[in-house]
Amino acid sequence: MSVDYGGVRNILTALGTQTAHIALMTSIGATTRSSSYGHLLEWKRRSERLVRASGLPYTIVRPAWFDMNGPDEHRLVFLQGDTRRTGSPSDGVIARHQIAEVLVASLTSPHAVRRTFELVAETGPAPTDLDPLFTALEQDPAGTLDAVRDEANMPLEDEPRHVRDDLNALTARRDT
Repeated sequence: MSVDYGGVRNILTALGTQTAHIALMTSIGATTRSSSYGHLLEWKRRSERLVRASGLPYTIVRPAWFDMNGPDEHRLVFLQGDTRRTGSPSDGVIARHQIAEVLVASLTSPHAVRRTFELVAETGPAPTDLDPLFTALEQDPAGTLDAVRDEANMPLEDEPRHVRDDLNALTARRDT
């Protein structure tokens, strides 16, 4: 809660009325509700919701398991819907340097704005241009708290009061 959620809330608060493109890294499986990682992942998902509620341009990357790539697994694959939920490397793998490359590239690509996706690497060479991968993704619907294709399994009315208050404050600031 303090790091995944509180850190994002504090950054958005510190930005005030300034505009900045937010590149947020959460985790594959962020929409999982019934696993041993469930509570940890719920705070990651709540941090995503804060970013969406802010109205700022953003890209949210949900990487798979770090640094478990085979020597020939460099082809980046962007997925949506967060359906890989085993809680194991069978969900996918990705090298840390590739996560960093995608996050940095998202900051300058107009094709990455308002997109949330899972990031994995599969057999094949690394791409030289990420814009086609960003472009192929669906944008998150404007004004919504969850990503496009995410399962609606975390009702707002069931959220802790302070989370709802934070979301309302960000939405109100966005709408002024």
